[in-house]
Amino acid sequence: MGKMNFGFTAVQAGQKSTTINAEPRLIANSTPGKFMVTSPVSKALGVAVGENIMFLNNISEVEAAIVARHEVIVNWANENGIDLDSREGQDAALKHFTVWAIAKGVLQYNAKGEPLMGNIRYTKEEKVAALMENEEARATMANFMQNDEFTAEELLDVLKSESKDEFTKGVQKAFAECVQTPEYHMATGSKTATTGSATGVGCQLNFTDTAIWNALKADLKENMNKINRNFNVILDDAFETEVNDGQKAVKITAYPIEFVDDTEPIRRSENE
Repeated sequence: MGKMNFGFTAVQAGQKSTTINAEPRLIANSTPGKFMVTSPVSKALGVAVGENIMFLNNISEVEAAIVARHEVIVNWANENGIDLDSREGQDAALKHFTVWAIAKGVLQYNAKGEPLMGNIRYTKEEKVAALMENEEARATMANFMQNDEFTAEELLDVLKSESKDEFTKGVQKAFAECVQTPEYHMATGSKTATTGSATGVGCQLNFTDTAIWNALKADLKENMNKINRNFNVILDDAFETEVNDGQKAVKITAYPIEFVDDTEPIRRSENE
C-alpha cells in the first residue's frame, strides 16, 4: 500500500453472483450506518451469517508518530512541503498515513475467562410466539390470563396495555418471568445478516456501525446518505495483529481497506 504500518487498534463498536460480488468489496451504503461486504470478503474473514465484523485503524499510533516526529513522517512531510508544526500539516499527515482494516469479531470474556453473554433482542410478538409454543409456559400464563384457551392476540393486547390494574400488571410481570430470551456469546464489532435464507461462510453480508460509517464518509458532509462509498478489501495484504478479548491479547488476521470510488445507489423505478 506504500504506507508504513504504525500498528492497529480495534475500533469499539449464498447470494446470486453479480459483477460487484465477484470483487472483494466493502461498501458504506447510502443508508445511514449500513455496510455491506461481498462474498469473497466474508470467505476470507471466515465470517458466517450472524457472526461479527469489526473495524480497526492505526489512528492513535499515527498521531503518536506525528508528535514524536517519526522519521518516515518527517521525510514524507519534507518531500511534500508539509509543515508538521501546523494543524493543517498534522491533519494532512494523519489523513495520509491512516489505514483502516476489517477483521472477524473477537469473542469476549470477563477477567475470569467466562464468556460475556448478551440477550437476543426479541419483539413482544416474537416473545409471545415463543411462549405459545411452550406448553409449560403457556399453562403458567393461562392462570394469570384467567383463560385456558387464550390467543396470542389476547395476550399481546394485555402486554401492550397501559392500564395499571392488578390483572394487567400481574400478566405483564408473569410474562416477563416466563419468557427468557436466548443468550449469545458477545463479540467485538457488529453482527452480520444476509438477505434470503443463505447460511454459513461465503455469503454477501450486511451489518450496521453508525460511528464508523460517519467516520469513513465524513468528507461527504450533507451527502453522506446520498452516496455509496466503495472500498477494496486488499486480501493479498492480510496481516496479523493483537486485540484484547477482555481477558488476554489474542492474535487475529485483518485486511486493510482502500478507497475505490463513490457511486450513486441504484434506485428502483417507481413502476417496479
